[in-house]
Amino acid sequence: MKERNIRIVVSYDGSRFAGWQRQKSAPSVQEKLERSLGKILGCPVNITGCGRTDSKVHAVSYVANFRTKTRLTSTEIRNALNSEVMPEILVKEALETDLSFHSRYDATRKVYRYLLMGTKSPFLRDRASFVRPMPDMGLMKKAAAFLEGKHDFRAFQASGSSVKDTVRTVYKIRIKKEKILLDPDIKLISIEIEASGFLYKMARNIAGTLIHAGQGRIEPRMAGVILSSGDRKTAPPTARPEGLYMKKAVYGRKRKENGRD
Repeated sequence: MKERNIRIVVSYDGSRFAGWQRQKSAPSVQEKLERSLGKILGCPVNITGCGRTDSKVHAVSYVANFRTKTRLTSTEIRNALNSEVMPEILVKEALETDLSFHSRYDATRKVYRYLLMGTKSPFLRDRASFVRPMPDMGLMKKAAAFLEGKHDFRAFQASGSSVKDTVRTVYKIRIKKEKILLDPDIKLISIEIEASGFLYKMARNIAGTLIHAGQGRIEPRMAGVILSSGDRKTAPPTARPEGLYMKKAVYGRKRKENGRD
């Protein structure tokens, strides 16, 4: 049987996981999927993901791929996986793709969404970050404008990363009101960041800066000052992980060799 490359799109609740990537002493999404695939296919499987996510961070449409020589169809693999990994993980799609496809290096853009709420809710526990006072969206948008474009985002990278190239392009930061149909009284704001790639905790660090600007703790122009400084110590604290979602990865012809998240 010839080798095949299977591309999967996964959504997961990260509340009980220490992120996507395998950990030595904590459960991860990658580990659970690999163990389940090994059981289904009868041999060890290595899954490549489109990027790392932190502990307690969620995903809407996370892309990964793995190689196999199984005779099972992509649909059979998806159904078998879902019977093993639900309810915290859902394989939304499984498709056979070209052997050259690499879920991380072939991603040309990634989109993260950060969700914050001004009212505590049992429905959004571990799903959104509670902040008070609720930030002013106008101030947040002014601060976000300083971060769009191609820049060195060293000041928004947390310590512990070995990445040397810290230049990334932020194509767009969208900030808008959201609502939950179960309880329209809950005030929600989403921060959506679309970029060529993300440094370690870059999305959460950007969110933390925008929240502080929206609360009047720093002037919006300080986002640009922090960016230019290249010093993480000049920036506000990292936003909590519960509100962050890896929304999607975008693929094109260009292969990208850098990026962490």
